[in-house]
Amino acid sequence: MRKLAVCFSVLLVSVTSHAAEVKRELVILLLVDAMRSDHLGAYGYTKPTSPEMDKLAGEGTRYAHAFVNAPWTRPSTVSYLTGMNASRHKTESAKSKLPENVTTVAQRLTTAGWATAGFTANGNGGSLAGLQKGFQKFEDPTTTYTKDARGVTYNNLPQGPFIVDRVLGHLAGSKASKQFVFVFLVDPHDPYGAPPELEEQFLGKNYKGVVRRKASWEVNNDYPAEERFSMQAIYDAGIRNADIAIGQLVEGLKKQGVWNDTTMFITADHGEAFGEHGVYLHAHHFYDEILHVPVIAHGSRFKPGVEQRWIQAIDLPKTVLDIANVKADDLPGQSLLAKSPKEEHIISEYNEFGIHRQAILGEGVKVIWQRPADEEEFMKEVREKRFFPSVVFDCEKVRAFDEVADPAEKKDILPPLSGKAEALLNELKQFVGAPSYPACAAKAGTD
Repeated sequence: MRKLAVCFSVLLVSVTSHAAEVKRELVILLLVDAMRSDHLGAYGYTKPTSPEMDKLAGEGTRYAHAFVNAPWTRPSTVSYLTGMNASRHKTESAKSKLPENVTTVAQRLTTAGWATAGFTANGNGGSLAGLQKGFQKFEDPTTTYTKDARGVTYNNLPQGPFIVDRVLGHLAGSKASKQFVFVFLVDPHDPYGAPPELEEQFLGKNYKGVVRRKASWEVNNDYPAEERFSMQAIYDAGIRNADIAIGQLVEGLKKQGVWNDTTMFITADHGEAFGEHGVYLHAHHFYDEILHVPVIAHGSRFKPGVEQRWIQAIDLPKTVLDIANVKADDLPGQSLLAKSPKEEHIISEYNEFGIHRQAILGEGVKVIWQRPADEEEFMKEVREKRFFPSVVFDCEKVRAFDEVADPAEKKDILPPLSGKAEALLNELKQFVGAPSYPACAAKAGTD
């Protein structure tokens, strides 16, 4: 009897030791809608929009030059969750949905034995785009969330703290040792809005002026300084609300005892324009304020510091798969953990409303190429050309900027077309598979 008890004790110790050796891994990819990099403290902003993210940036790796592969939510988010460029995953318009033959990161991870879950406040970055594909659990406004007093923002979409509550509730009930969670917060998106106390913080307690929450893309947008101020103040309040939620997520993970096993990536689907180049909001254009997004990587694999090399959105899914030891040689981009990273030429694309625009970034230069728009489709969707004076219909428009010498993109380095820019343009045209067109007159369109 004593011998049997000893054997049982040895077996119990063996099982317990084996359980303790099981490696826990939680990977979180967190997007904040419309969050431009230069409105975060970690990227030099002086207003207190992002103390929680700034702390994570100080503890992890901050990527100084990160760019999205599309300038609006649906195609950009699909790129994050497939690792593919927009014209390759073919989910570019508001009516498009992820094709059946496109494999998502969630599918690859699920096949490899990972538990997968997604929580998004924006249907464009969720089931409306078919992005629930491969997730074992997926929640978004279209399929799950109700509009209650605790869970809405100004524009009736779930606030960041509400989404984080759902994430933490899910993780608290999960026993999986390997988990991937996609989180998408929408707080800074237009129409701009945030909890009243945050709006007051960024507007100022004594602000009595007009509060503008919505802008026009290209026309009728010569707003007075007061209105431009209020838009950016409320936008900043939205970033702060998302930042508060991120802080709550980190604190919740610490309480659950999983923070030390967590790798978190914080980024955005695109930025936001406030008239720097005569346009507002996002989509349609490829200026830095729209394409340049923050990327913060936090976890044991990422050392504190700032990485200066240029990276792109599709590098993040490649990194997630790298962490999971899932091969993805069929995907472009490269893991942020690559030991000898190569310099990438980054392509961003917009094909909607019959408008065809692409940009390529590489070697310190950005080239923006606008092909002739499909007039029939444009008129069907937009109806009046005056709403988008930048669009051209019978010629191509090419612009180029020296991103090192002119990061504000104030001086078009065309003409003449420099050798470096010309090579990038030819590479872009080859990628798109479209011919050259007659050049537009100098004043036609803007990009």
